[in-house]
Amino acid sequence: MRVSKKFPTAVHALLYVAVLSPKRRVTSTLVAESTGSNAVTIRNIFLDLSRKGLLTASAGKNGGVHLAKEPKDITLWGVYQAVETNDVEEMFKLHKTDSDCPVGKNIYQLLYPHMLAAVTAMKGSMEQVTLGTLLDELNDLLKDFQPGACADSLTEPQEDAP
Repeated sequence: MRVSKKFPTAVHALLYVAVLSPKRRVTSTLVAESTGSNAVTIRNIFLDLSRKGLLTASAGKNGGVHLAKEPKDITLWGVYQAVETNDVEEMFKLHKTDSDCPVGKNIYQLLYPHMLAAVTAMKGSMEQVTLGTLLDELNDLLKDFQPGACADSLTEPQEDAP
């Protein structure tokens, strides 16, 4: 199974918004700098997250993005579903064959139930972790934080392009 960069980037973006949006305007440019991604990629992720009701966005001078739900109500599974597929066949690239080979003609029916169980377990685990959980864990990590380049962006408001 392979997950694209969209999922961890989306989680990063949501954490960034949760930390900064009360203090300053958060734009795709700021999130792109923090994630090391392109601003267009971030805007596409914002669009996916907005469609699933996890973010709200507004344009204009005072625009930016904000969480649409409380951090405790945003699960990792919800974020995953917003930006990735949870289709077992797509996640594991399962294939069906019309082969006469006994392995080839049975591989799909052999693998599918086990891969479905894996996705179900992943879902169960990811539903237990919320953005609020991650914010608490981030705060624990930042107890001994030494200010640096990122620290300036966490405290000083700036004027940015949307």
